[in-house]
Amino acid sequence: MLTSMTNTLYKQLESCKTAKTVLDKLEDMFGGQATLAQYSAITSLMNAQQKANTSIKDHMINLMGCFVNVMDNKTNLNQNTQIEMVFKSLSKNFFGFQVV
Repeated sequence: MLTSMTNTLYKQLESCKTAKTVLDKLEDMFGGQATLAQYSAITSLMNAQQKANTSIKDHMINLMGCFVNVMDNKTNLNQNTQIEMVFKSLSKNFFGFQVV
């Protein structure tokens, strides 16, 4: 299977004259996947809410995994945005800690 993929990719790129052209074509082919991965990572982070009977420790470990996924997909969130997302993800038990 990998061989046929390599042959197909080779045929699509063989007309390229420069390395820049090859890179541009590869970006066109695979750039959409990177954008989709970024969108998925941000969506997971935004939807992360502390569930009832979940300890704060477990919730924070889950959030940390979400933040790592976001950073692995080369999406930059400034520190204030990260802090706000953490506070907004907390259950109502932590209402006193939330930013108003």
